[in-house]
Amino acid sequence: MRKILIWSIITLIYIVLFRITGFETGDIASATILIYIGLPIFIFLSLILFIVSLYFCIKEKFNSKSLHFVSLIVNFISIILTYKGLLFYLNPVNW
Repeated sequence: MRKILIWSIITLIYIVLFRITGFETGDIASATILIYIGLPIFIFLSLILFIVSLYFCIKEKFNSKSLHFVSLIVNFISIILTYKGLLFYLNPVNW
């Protein structure tokens, strides 16, 4: 249960850092790795963790004091922050 919350917070931090900085490091290779490899991984990880947390919240009947509910909220915020990026990576034309 705590692993899901920890991964959710890590993905939120990565996505917030991307939204703030845009990973403009000046180095082409590191920016490519951070944006085109790291960002899709963390977007899909956030989506998967959202689904898992939603499943456990439904199973527990939405107990607002559980860690799964907190993880659900954190992942929802991550998905909202990356909605445009999520649509970009889900479009098969961009593969």
